[in-house]
Amino acid sequence: MFSSSSALRLSAAALCALTALAAHALPADPRAPAGRPGQPPTLAGSWSWTDPQQCSETYEYAADGSGRVSSGQERAEMAYIFDPVPLKDGFYRLEATITRDNGGLDCAGSASDDTHERYTVYLKFHPDGDQHIVCMEADLKHCFGPLKRSRGSSL
Repeated sequence: MFSSSSALRLSAAALCALTALAAHALPADPRAPAGRPGQPPTLAGSWSWTDPQQCSETYEYAADGSGRVSSGQERAEMAYIFDPVPLKDGFYRLEATITRDNGGLDCAGSASDDTHERYTVYLKFHPDGDQHIVCMEADLKHCFGPLKRSRGSSL
């Protein structure tokens, strides 16, 4: 899920590898928006990644601000707000509140019920708009990904 444990529980080597991988997916001009020139990136759709331990996560964002998360055995529903105005260095703020959680074991090794938890994360998009990384702050220190846009979503 979005908890900082998703990124922080990764080993230092895995985190460095993810950050290095993500750096290759970042725009040359960090202020440039992803997707169409002059347009903010589009978050609606399904985004997936697999961590170094081969655990998969999928985040599905509907245009109405609702969404779903699948992380290992965890299944959750959320309400989110995506700010299409970039912050410094081209990061975008995403605020999500978990509205329902099955308490299943997630990719970070937690089986807690995150219902009512609120998370703020920062996204950095690839110029093509079809990849992004998720960071705990608007910098590259604690990030995971890249998440890739899936074609076809059930939302």
